[in-house]
Amino acid sequence: MNRIYAFCVFISLLFLTACAGLGDDNSPMPAPLTAYPFQLQPVLLWSLATGRGMDDDYLRLRPVIQENQIFVVSKSGLVTALELVHGHKLWQKNIKQIITSGPAVKENIIVIVTKKPEVVALMADTGDILWRTKLPNQVLAPSAIGKGRVIFKTVDGQVLALELETGELLWSYEHGSPMLILRPSSVPQIIDNKVIVGFSDGKLAALNLINGNLLWERNIAFPQGVTAADQLIDIAADPILSCDVVYVVTYQGQLAAVSLRSGRILWQRNFSSYSGLTIGNSLFITDAEGGVWAINRSTGELLWQQRALLHRGLTAPALYGNSLIIGDKEGYIHWLAQSDGHLLARDLVHDNASIIANPIVVYPIICILTREGGLSAWTHTALPV
Repeated sequence: MNRIYAFCVFISLLFLTACAGLGDDNSPMPAPLTAYPFQLQPVLLWSLATGRGMDDDYLRLRPVIQENQIFVVSKSGLVTALELVHGHKLWQKNIKQIITSGPAVKENIIVIVTKKPEVVALMADTGDILWRTKLPNQVLAPSAIGKGRVIFKTVDGQVLALELETGELLWSYEHGSPMLILRPSSVPQIIDNKVIVGFSDGKLAALNLINGNLLWERNIAFPQGVTAADQLIDIAADPILSCDVVYVVTYQGQLAAVSLRSGRILWQRNFSSYSGLTIGNSLFITDAEGGVWAINRSTGELLWQQRALLHRGLTAPALYGNSLIIGDKEGYIHWLAQSDGHLLARDLVHDNASIIANPIVVYPIICILTREGGLSAWTHTALPV
């Protein structure tokens, strides 16, 4: 059965393809950046180009940090390993294929997926190719690695587990997918012996890591509205776990806390997000319009909301000490206070750059990858009060 997957859409960073006739991008203008007293000073440590980046595709080719190394890929086929503190290049490999997903790194193995579609596993210390395995359909979300397995979610709703050392297929699970989906796609999460997967139809599922059997499945959101675009309810942001509770959000749907053990919904509230959320003392999340929220983890109650960055195409928040780091589509990084959301500082990563990959933090270093392939590392200094 042929499917046309349209990868969305109307909001500042997303664009619609395939399903013709859904109109031009009429996104609101980004909120202007206003002056305010900085409470810390961003400091650039290093910056370099890592290839062509993501071009015009909304690919989440976010870098991965492991110990004192950072790994980054470019859509054009470059895989690069760098020393984290100074940005020195350790090795670079051109696999000569278009990369659509990755990297994922664990146990000295890097896993990426190409447009073919094909999985390519490389040695993390040298960049040498370890194995290649063909997949049944495209993969746009990074894979998850754990307990000797690497887990993929395809655009048509399949979940596959490969043996990490050899690439051998261990099991597959068929879920299915709507005809119209968001291009950004959530990463499967390996938690103990479970695989937690968010699907494009708004369902969250737990699979057995060993054999792929379904343990439980819950509808987080249901389609609303008349048009196909109105009915998009993808789980595009990665589900996250804290204290046996999975927090998950859909586009045009719901934010929910779900029991890891049973799949029971503990609380939920109306919400729309495609970029993501993070957990600290509270649940921090950016919505589809560019609002930043702090939510009580136990009750779902709103603690604070920051609306100064509306329509700026925000990434998910990343925890940084007592602050949050968020990137935007105009190439700025913003510091916000976790306590009440007030703005602490900002800096421009690069002129004419766009940040769509979530910031990666190993305190006190923040790594930022732009859509154009610029990778930079930042820290901060305190300013006198």
